[in-house]
Amino acid sequence: MKVLLSAGMIQGGRSGVGRYVISLAAALVEAHPEVELHLAGMDEDRHLFPFLKDERWVSIPPRFSRGPLNLLWHQALLPGVLKRGRFELVHIPSYRRMLAFSPVPQVATIHDCAPFILRDKYDAYRGWFGRVLVPWIARRVDRILAVSEMTRRDVIRFMGVEEGKVRTALNGIDHEQFRPQAAADIAAFRLRKRLDRPFFLFVARLEHPAKNHVRLIEAFSNLVASGGFQGDLVLPGAPWHGSEVIEAAVAASPVRERIRLEGFVDNADLALWYAAADALVFPSLMEGFGLPLLESQACGTRVASSDSTSLPEVSGPAGILFDGLDAKSIEAAMRQMATMDSIERKHREEQGIEWASNFTWKAHAEIAAGIYRETLGNQQHN
Repeated sequence: MKVLLSAGMIQGGRSGVGRYVISLAAALVEAHPEVELHLAGMDEDRHLFPFLKDERWVSIPPRFSRGPLNLLWHQALLPGVLKRGRFELVHIPSYRRMLAFSPVPQVATIHDCAPFILRDKYDAYRGWFGRVLVPWIARRVDRILAVSEMTRRDVIRFMGVEEGKVRTALNGIDHEQFRPQAAADIAAFRLRKRLDRPFFLFVARLEHPAKNHVRLIEAFSNLVASGGFQGDLVLPGAPWHGSEVIEAAVAASPVRERIRLEGFVDNADLALWYAAADALVFPSLMEGFGLPLLESQACGTRVASSDSTSLPEVSGPAGILFDGLDAKSIEAAMRQMATMDSIERKHREEQGIEWASNFTWKAHAEIAAGIYRETLGNQQHN
């Protein structure tokens, strides 16, 4: 099977879609030699795929690296690439880049249906694109991989895709990277990062209102003011849409000296951030999956999350749930974390490690390769 996977929207591997593409490609190359996998991407991202042979890399011209021009390349120029390269199938890992008119069978991964669920997330044009144009294209795609059961239901409900065309393929995590860390490594990391106190962690780009930082900051401020927690709140993440609102909320907090905006976190340090944290608090209002919940648990760190969208499905039995729209509910969950006795804490940490072990990229790639075979088999049959 000669398959082209688009890596033209992965933002240097810093986005969730970027990490998805890298992990899926690695798992396919390692375990599925029957898939002749090629990738189309920006040459600046080529180093993120050391396992891929040079002759299987398709360069996207630099001028198409961002925004509307990247979308244009996928819609107008990628079909020609597919024809000239005699590809049998194309896999688009982001709904915004799905091809309206593909010359070969098309598989797409849809991570969420955010434009339908969280309308404030996008401006008018992007909202219209997501709610009107994307569903029309999605119904033309041969097969869709949904990264959670919630996303599968949403694709069927909001986009009108036939149920038989949508398959759930749960995301995985890199278990070599995300695992319990040595105590000496954690201590050295805390010293290097000047982490002198316990801290709650929320790993997410600074995006308002979707990631819900403002309510988390309010809840944390109230918790500290009442004496319920003696530590800090650390918010790693690159600035995104609405980041100025989050920065203003930190500046206005009465405990602003206890809140750290850490900026983009290098992937090499991510496991240590998780392992060093007292707990991960994940108040996001819209997630198609929520990888940090599993990554944290795999590192032996407790998690609490919003009770909306896919998060209860992903956080599993060890997670504590709260109402993300209610700052008092977020505060109560953090207070529960801060006052948890050692027996329950250890139980949740061990339970989280066991739960996270169920999610692997190998299993996701197995489903993807099966969908490729199924899609091409149906085409040949027709």
